[in-house]
Amino acid sequence: MSILINWLESLHQEIIVTTKCVRERNRKSTCGYCVKKCEHEAIVVKENLPIIDTNKCTMCGECMIACPMSAIEGIVTNRAFERGTLVIDTNYVPSIKELLIYKKRGMTSIQAHQPLNKDWETVLYETNSQLQLLNESPIVVIEKVKDEVLSRRALFGSLQKEGKQLAKNMTPASWKMEKDDWKITKYYPDYQFYGVKLNKEKCTLCQACFTLCPENLFHIKDSKLMIENEKCVGCTSCTDVCPENALEIVPEIKRKSEDQKNIHQKTCKNCEHTFYTFDVEIEKCHVCINRDPDWLSPY
Repeated sequence: MSILINWLESLHQEIIVTTKCVRERNRKSTCGYCVKKCEHEAIVVKENLPIIDTNKCTMCGECMIACPMSAIEGIVTNRAFERGTLVIDTNYVPSIKELLIYKKRGMTSIQAHQPLNKDWETVLYETNSQLQLLNESPIVVIEKVKDEVLSRRALFGSLQKEGKQLAKNMTPASWKMEKDDWKITKYYPDYQFYGVKLNKEKCTLCQACFTLCPENLFHIKDSKLMIENEKCVGCTSCTDVCPENALEIVPEIKRKSEDQKNIHQKTCKNCEHTFYTFDVEIEKCHVCINRDPDWLSPY
């Protein structure tokens, strides 16, 4: 029964925010999925970093599931599964993202002992609508089977024979999760959940988004700007850092597509550095264009 003991001990571990948090690498980040999801106000932003107040945290794990980067580690303690079925609990309402991930991990149904309430009905309907777009079968609702009453002898016999399987079924979902397992793009590699829209009239190709996008969506190859939309998790790092407000993240589920835009490689007539531009008529790089003429040129 060591697995059960390890599980019980693990419940005492605190939820922590790791260095994968986009706020850790981008001080202009406005990402706040975890803060918005926490109903207990246990997460606050200090010096642009999310801090968990352990006195308020109930370890419900909602922040872990909500984080687009899977940057919060801990244990979800209030999800129960029985043979690939999520057992309904009215104390929480799962997110669409959560159910989509469970579906790809083998969950096929929701087990309920009574009709779903309005909140569960809504999220299940919206999840199944997205599953249809993802060419996946829907999640169905089945009636919860009443627990059989076992004699003491039968109970101990069952534990001895199927102890490991029992412990596995009792384990919180997140205990079975590995690195990046709350990242939705990991499960549907042939689809995209967001589209990054770029305004060529505003964009100066300064490449700030290249540097701070944690999923490496942006590339330049063969005189083309490449945007790999299927990698986008909606963390807003690119929109937060863009000085020209030239980027927009639009939620959309469809087959993955790589956005390609023609660009021109040129040499700045002021600093003589190589730069990229959408406008073939431009002769100066964005740094020289934006430089205050009253300041001495460093070149």
